[in-house]
Amino acid sequence: MITSIRLLFVVAISLFGIGVRVSADAPAPGLERFYIGTYSGAIYQSTLNLGTGSFGVSSVAVSIGDPSFVALTPNRNFLYAVNEGGGTVGAFSVNPTNGVLKLLNQRSSNGSSPAHVVVDSSGRNVIVANYGGGSVTVFPILTNGQLGAATANVKHPPPGPLAHCTTLDASNHFAFVCDKGLDQVRSYIFDPDVGTLVTNKTPFVSVVRGSGPRHMTFDPQFKRAYVICELSSTIIGFNYDATNGVLTAFQTVSTLQPGVFTGANTTAEIAVHPSGKFVYGSNRGKNSIAVFSVNAEDGKLTPVQQQPTGATPRNFAIDPTGAYCIVAGQGSGDIRLYAINPDNGQLTDTGKKLSVSSPVCIVPFILQPPQPVVTTRATGKNSLELGVGNSLDLLTYQLYQATSLSPSTSWNLLATGRRGQTNFFLTNNLPTQYFQIGVLTNY
Repeated sequence: MITSIRLLFVVAISLFGIGVRVSADAPAPGLERFYIGTYSGAIYQSTLNLGTGSFGVSSVAVSIGDPSFVALTPNRNFLYAVNEGGGTVGAFSVNPTNGVLKLLNQRSSNGSSPAHVVVDSSGRNVIVANYGGGSVTVFPILTNGQLGAATANVKHPPPGPLAHCTTLDASNHFAFVCDKGLDQVRSYIFDPDVGTLVTNKTPFVSVVRGSGPRHMTFDPQFKRAYVICELSSTIIGFNYDATNGVLTAFQTVSTLQPGVFTGANTTAEIAVHPSGKFVYGSNRGKNSIAVFSVNAEDGKLTPVQQQPTGATPRNFAIDPTGAYCIVAGQGSGDIRLYAINPDNGQLTDTGKKLSVSSPVCIVPFILQPPQPVVTTRATGKNSLELGVGNSLDLLTYQLYQATSLSPSTSWNLLATGRRGQTNFFLTNNLPTQYFQIGVLTNY
């Protein structure tokens, strides 16, 4: 979603110097909302205050079936959830004010035990991975948010396919399906205009037999992909050729500490930090999040931490700011919050948690970005630097300018910074001018 949010902090500049800063309110620290898919007959919601690092209360967003995995459209107007026990996928409208969900319609997933759902980046299609029988189904999203009739249903070959998740590349052109039963990551050419999946020229990449590839994620540059294997407790790193949709393995690492933990273990979720510097994977059995640093040159992983969690961390999410890891403990029935060290990626238990029965999926998003604080520094007689404080590296800031200030002031876009840029250098050549910082919410 790309929109612009104007902020309340205004700086007045004249040829005679820097004027006062005008503010109607103290800077907002930022707020996130997240949805929680569960095995307890409801989709829950809660919030995360970025200023205090604390959860809001949890509440039922909608009661329905067995809504394990959920996914939002890019504009966050609609949410989709697989009903794992019922073999369906449901469409919901999102109340933007209170987050409450309203069922729009449901369709058969055209398979059994649907395990994963994703919305493509165009916001026009929903793709469901059916664990039972190993198939993938594409549904168009109608203008009212409902799911249309399936436009594709691809069945994986025998013996024993178990499709576990679908991951799309940056171009929205290639779709990859982790098949736990076949020990393959299968590659498809995806057409978002018509909602079709066609087997790629290189149809799959195989992993070591018995590994059980479960989930896959790309790094922020989509140069590499990482696959977590459920049965072998390993992560496989792949170089990615975006031209033809081919993955080439370069490393396999354990999510466990060799010789330290010898009990039964299966892995579940994998995520790359928004900075691209760290990779995280969940261990069920050891009950931990394995943390790895990423070598910027070749993408190789080095273990740095095993962070204990609640029981059976089925799923977790790195919040969009990269400051927190939110972990769903399916067995312990809780959501726990861990702070992320931006220098080494390590997690620290904040002690904050929510009680939610059988949580299995977390989808966070920014509800209100932190409101930047504008600071000024003269760099010459008629030149200055405007700095953005209370900022986020993942946002793009914009500078607006006006020659007068009133309720009807028309603000002109003066400059759009790079993503994460927090300073603007200006030459002041007008008798009086005013500047305002905006946020291009391209998260």
